[in-house]
Amino acid sequence: MQSSQHEPQKKQVLLREGLFHLPTSPDEKPYLIGSKCRVCGNVFFPKRVVCPACISDDTLEEIPLSTTGRINSFALVEVAPPGFVAPYIQALVDLPEGLTIFSLIAGGAAEAEALELGAEVELITEAISVDESGNEVIGYKFRPLGG
Repeated sequence: MQSSQHEPQKKQVLLREGLFHLPTSPDEKPYLIGSKCRVCGNVFFPKRVVCPACISDDTLEEIPLSTTGRINSFALVEVAPPGFVAPYIQALVDLPEGLTIFSLIAGGAAEAEALELGAEVELITEAISVDESGNEVIGYKFRPLGG
């Protein structure tokens, strides 16, 4: 006999609205959402409202950032904060736009052994943690590109 009680359905929630584009079809790729100042040309992530470089207002346009970058530095984290599962890799990734951003790296301890400074990585989106309701929190990560 089946129970008529149903567990609440878990869902996927975004880490933060406006941080990245989540593909809606298999033909799309994810990308980070940045901003570029029309006055000084500086690029920022996450996107901004006022340019922090030239303090110009209403000069920033939203732009998609590159989907590949290079590892600047990284660390294997063995003790995780609540909602995360260790071990995981966190890194600084240099993007072609001249930005260095903080990101998690797909893979675990085994990937850290093979990871090198300067390695090329590509942007992906996937679950990065679980919230207090048990929902998957979808965020961005980078994963190493082939050998």
